[in-house]
Amino acid sequence: MARWMAIWVAAATLLCSALSLAGDSLAAGRPTATQAKSVAVEFFRSQNERRYDDTCRMLSRGFYASHGLRDQKTCAAVLRVVFVWNGQIEFRIGKVTRKGSRVVVHAVADGAPGRIVLMPEDGALRILAVEGD
Repeated sequence: MARWMAIWVAAATLLCSALSLAGDSLAAGRPTATQAKSVAVEFFRSQNERRYDDTCRMLSRGFYASHGLRDQKTCAAVLRVVFVWNGQIEFRIGKVTRKGSRVVVHAVADGAPGRIVLMPEDGALRILAVEGD
């Protein structure tokens, strides 16, 4: 029993350390490829699961401005209308590249290649643009 408790404590300590390092790298403006991929996966999953409020929380202020969205409530309403007949998005996440302070995740969604451009904002990695090839 004591051995299992020690293993759980060690695992919890490692997890907390990893999360702390991930938070530190994002706070320093240097998000990792793993963080970027995680945001991209969550972006697609939130759409597939019709969690549009979550999708909108991942978008940057720049995304809102460039698409004329007033706020998250408007964003979620627009997504509900746009994706009303949409089926599940089949997606594959590819390589991650950097462009200055921005991170670009290359992905394929429903057979179409594209990019998700991310940037650090308010302590999180947010989506600035979704671009097709």
